[in-house]
Amino acid sequence: MSAALETPGIIILGAPRSGTTLLRRLINAHPNIDCPGETNVFAACGRFLRSERIAEGVDIGVVEGLGYAGFSRGEILRRLRELAFSFHHDHAVSQRKPRWASKTAFDAFYLPEIEQLCGDDALFVCLQRHGIDVACSIEDLCNKNGVYLKELHEYIQRYPRMIEAFAHVWVDLTQAIHAFVKRHPTNTMLIAYEELVEKPNDIMANVMQFVGEQWDPALLADALASRSGLGLGDWKTYGRNAVDRSSVGRWTRLSRHTISELGGICNATLAACGYDAVPLDSSRSPEEGQRRYEMGLLLQGMKRAPATNRDAATARPAAVSQEAAQKSKD
Repeated sequence: MSAALETPGIIILGAPRSGTTLLRRLINAHPNIDCPGETNVFAACGRFLRSERIAEGVDIGVVEGLGYAGFSRGEILRRLRELAFSFHHDHAVSQRKPRWASKTAFDAFYLPEIEQLCGDDALFVCLQRHGIDVACSIEDLCNKNGVYLKELHEYIQRYPRMIEAFAHVWVDLTQAIHAFVKRHPTNTMLIAYEELVEKPNDIMANVMQFVGEQWDPALLADALASRSGLGLGDWKTYGRNAVDRSSVGRWTRLSRHTISELGGICNATLAACGYDAVPLDSSRSPEEGQRRYEMGLLLQGMKRAPATNRDAATARPAAVSQEAAQKSKD
């Protein structure tokens, strides 16, 4: 970390739906740290730094274009970093707080670029959560938004089943975050969502010690009572007035077969994160899957049968009336 940064900014990183908004609210409750709703600034910086490769292995992007104009990569990164930091610094000043923090859930998709931009010039609080819980929650997010954000498109194209695609999202982002933490042991901290909701005051005391502040347990109630600073992506956590564990282990309500499929994707990374592997079901054959599918269709048909019977009963008097009318004509 740069020696000039006596009170560095704080960046929250985690896969989407890992509890980053809850952590944002808790950090923002501290009287010395301003952490607004999602600004998307660092994700935008990540897009700014990305390039596309064309023929002959030539990269085309802003950095390359400015390079041809005489600007070095170091100069570009410095000026872009100052721009990103200045927005958060100025917002902190407007809130009369000396320090800033930033949280945008989809920043994790731009971790390589964020590392280039400010990997040594900020403090990073990284959050992990059980991968299948994350996959379920991303699916909820997409259903609520009515759209799949573009960072998810690549996964959806490769894995048409949504929850499977989101399990792969979690694996890739979580592995990248763990590798980032290992590369930056002095200015990163990794916490688990499950521990945060189980003992929030203890975890926040550790977080504040890491960033050079102190945590007052009274801040917990203040953070959850406040409705100020609502930002993009904050819709779910603001429906709660207390930290609770209701969303922990939601994956256990999935079908045994789905759990097994997702376990095949996530188990290695789950183990690396300290979670237990989920059970794998190798006993189900394709024939059994076909039978279950056919049984489901049969049950759906049986559910519709009463309505059909009612329709027939309703139609019968009309048919009888028509027959009687014909007889009267005869």
